[in-house]
Amino acid sequence: MPHITVFFIGASGHIGATVLPALRGAQPGVSIRALVRVQEDVDHLQSLYEGAVTPVLGSLEDVDIVAEEAAKARLVINCAPDFALPLPTLLPSLAGNNPSAQKFLIQTSGAARIWAHPRVWDDIDDIDSLPTDTTHAQADITVSTFPGVNTAIVSPTFVIGRSPSIRHRHPIIFPDLMHVTREQGRVFVVGEGRNITTFVDTEELAELYVLLVGNAVGCINEGKKVDENIWGPRGYFFAGGWEVSMREFTADWLLPALERNEEAKKWLANQEGKQVRELELGEVVASILGRFNGQGGEMWSGHIAEGLGTSMRVRGSRGKKYLGWEPTGNVKLDDAVEAVVKYFAEQEGK
Repeated sequence: MPHITVFFIGASGHIGATVLPALRGAQPGVSIRALVRVQEDVDHLQSLYEGAVTPVLGSLEDVDIVAEEAAKARLVINCAPDFALPLPTLLPSLAGNNPSAQKFLIQTSGAARIWAHPRVWDDIDDIDSLPTDTTHAQADITVSTFPGVNTAIVSPTFVIGRSPSIRHRHPIIFPDLMHVTREQGRVFVVGEGRNITTFVDTEELAELYVLLVGNAVGCINEGKKVDENIWGPRGYFFAGGWEVSMREFTADWLLPALERNEEAKKWLANQEGKQVRELELGEVVASILGRFNGQGGEMWSGHIAEGLGTSMRVRGSRGKKYLGWEPTGNVKLDDAVEAVVKYFAEQEGK
């Protein structure tokens, strides 16, 4: 069987740090080379995996390193934000080395692609009508149609659950959610909070990546043709577990978790019973922007605020039908939120 090298991008992130150990356990025969930004992450991976994962010190701005590592790989897994990925370097490097060999890319996108169109989106039924002018769309189209690379796109909803990452233990929405809550002195929603969003557990999300890698490894080892329902322009996988309105999430999960934590309870100086404060989108944007102390952040603040106030409803039929991936939702939302609150309360106390 051919030797398979995996180039892993985003290993220190919230999703990537969860995917990496799951992948290592499921595919002990592949060689994994993981790009990390700082020496601390190099030391962490060396200690954690004892040589089973090779850290590569560098960033996505180091295009020579990205090109060299992609050229060595049969499979690239990107768990970093897609806007940071140097696609003009990565894709030709992956495709160009030994052009006759099958090459694979698993790309992390995001369900923000469908925010502007709030209905239930199915990744089989609606694959030909996905928006082409929204967040993530251009990167999705570029990677899925690049010749010589078999691409699968994983599009998570809001991720919930703790990660083994040493620097991104909790999902990206929570620092801003906690910041606005502290600033307001009470829990809040954007608008009326009737928007329905979908959550997915970090560990169950990681299993989708593992299944995709298993399929790619099988294609390489057996020399078989890829399934066009998994790879290529149709290889788009919504990753969502269960739905809840943001008002329900805030009142029934976030507020009780804050009230049970002695440190976090201090953030609720203006809280009146179980009431949820309704804020305009602009108010939330301005509050999040305050975290940046005038150092940019306009685009990010708008993106997060919009996400908190927009419906994000998806149905991941493709993963279930073609890979057998079906998130159970067994991880209790209250336990996950409790862990988030505890983490940020501990950070506040330092």
